[in-house]
Amino acid sequence: MNQAIQRHSIETAEQVRSRRIKREPSTGLARRLISATVETFAEKGILGARIAEITKAAGTTDPAFYRYFPSLRDAALFILSEYYWLPLNQRFAHYRQVTTDPEQLFDVVVSALIGSAKDDPVTPWLDESKVFPIVVSQMRNPFLLPDSLVDPEYLAFLRNLDVLILGGQEAGCFGTGVRSIVLAHSLVTTLHGLLVDNAVSPGRLKIQESEIRQVARRLVDFHPSRAGLSGSK
Repeated sequence: MNQAIQRHSIETAEQVRSRRIKREPSTGLARRLISATVETFAEKGILGARIAEITKAAGTTDPAFYRYFPSLRDAALFILSEYYWLPLNQRFAHYRQVTTDPEQLFDVVVSALIGSAKDDPVTPWLDESKVFPIVVSQMRNPFLLPDSLVDPEYLAFLRNLDVLILGGQEAGCFGTGVRSIVLAHSLVTTLHGLLVDNAVSPGRLKIQESEIRQVARRLVDFHPSRAGLSGSK
């Protein structure tokens, strides 16, 4: 496990990506395979999935799967990184071009995390709402460790969130009692848990988005009245 972590520490995101997928998933076949893989993982879990089932659902054969992915494990790691953490990082980068105010940036990042549990119309061929529970339930699956927790896109998101929270602490709008990196981890884990619970809870136990936002603010001890910032561009 330590060797895998060390390997990732010296590899770029693109190098890690190139080990997980043999060719760009730009064809209709590749998209069908990825969509079928997500559907199968969501239904049976990664350990319960079989390549034969995936290729049958995609209307192709096993050799076609191996033209794109070295293994089922690599396909799982690629999907978690490429279709969950990478889009979140892209949104993060966009938000930072719009505002540098930690209050506003925090709110939009929380919105992005909440929205990550929903389907994205930008990619109609993939059901992102099924990628989300796979991320939450499989990130710590021993079958995917340690690679899933040292994935460059996942670590980049945590670093971005860490910097954001630290900036809010320095500006005086977030509490300073807990290290920013610990809060970043706690925020992702807590919001993921609430969103998954929300998806499976009976109607009377549904958690409102406003309540999830309140939980996020309390985690960082959010005090907007302290800051008085105007970092919007």
